[in-house]
This record gives sequence, C-alpha cells and structure tokens, in this order.
Amino acid sequence: MASATIHLAIAKKYLENHQNLNAEKVITGTLYPDATKNKDQAHYTNPNRGKDNLSHLQGKVNLYAFLSEHKTLDDFKLGWFLHLVTDYLFFKECFTIEYLQNHSYEEFCKDLYYAYNHLNLYLTQKYHITKEDYKAYPTEYYPGVPYEDCILSKEMIDAFINKVSKIDLDEYIKKIQKHQSNVKP
Repeated sequence: MASATIHLAIAKKYLENHQNLNAEKVITGTLYPDATKNKDQAHYTNPNRGKDNLSHLQGKVNLYAFLSEHKTLDDFKLGWFLHLVTDYLFFKECFTIEYLQNHSYEEFCKDLYYAYNHLNLYLTQKYHITKEDYKAYPTEYYPGVPYEDCILSKEMIDAFINKVSKIDLDEYIKKIQKHQSNVKP
C-alpha cells in the first residue's frame, strides 16, 4: 500500500544496480498490483484478515503465496514481486505498532493519503519520475503538491527507498521459501 510514486522510486533505484533487466517491464510490473481491478488477488491478500490496523495490514501481502504460484520471475513478475516486498516492508518499517494500535483504520488512511499527496512531488523530482513511467497505467499518475510535514518524513521515505532497492531479491526469495511465509530480508 505504498504509493505508486514510492514504488516507482524503488524500482528505478533497483534498476540502477540491475541494468540487465528490461526497465519498462519491471516498472510495468511494479505498478500492476495497484492498477489492476482485483487488487486483493494481485497482492495475495488473506481474505480473512482482521479489522484492526495490525492484523489488517499483516494480511495485505503474502510473498510466499506469490512465489508458490510464480516459480520463475520474468522482468514483469520481478517488478510485481518488488511491489509486494515494498508493501510488506512499508508497514513494518514506516509505522510504529503504537501508531497503528492507537488510530482507527479510517484515521490511518486519511493520514496516509495526505502523506502521499505531499510526498509525490518531492519524490517525482528527486527520483526523476515522469508521466511516461506511468504509460502502462496512466490513471495511476498523480504529480502531487509541495511537501508538508506528515506521518511520512522525506528522510524516512528516502531511507526506506534506499533500503528496499538494495535488497538481494534472489537471496530474499530463498529465505521466504525456506520459512514458507513472509519474513524480513
């Protein structure tokens, strides 16, 4: 549930270190789960996830189920997997348990989308994201507004983008398969 702009920033940074990949396919795959009609299916969401923020977010992405269904990853599926990894880690690393326990889901969503609106312009400029990056899913494009303080600081999001974009996905896949569940890298 990271924003499309956060997903694109991570994909672009990942591609800087993996220039052998087809960038267009990776970027298209990165945007796919949030642009498709059945977002829960594309995220391998647990249909029985709870109503409180913690259990609701923990059931949002199932990395092992994705890997069980997709034994090999072409560049599109690698982008899709990178999207799922980003969403899984986003809630683990960008929000405290206390925040999630002390806010309703509605409050959380309001704060989150306010942050997205105020981060998009900053991220678009810093990571050289253009409308062209959204060509497979043009309705996902939103340029944003100037940054204002919010629940996601620029520094925290930059650190998150750097961290996720540097994950060795081959090693991470092995770890997920070994544990047969979502695990941190």
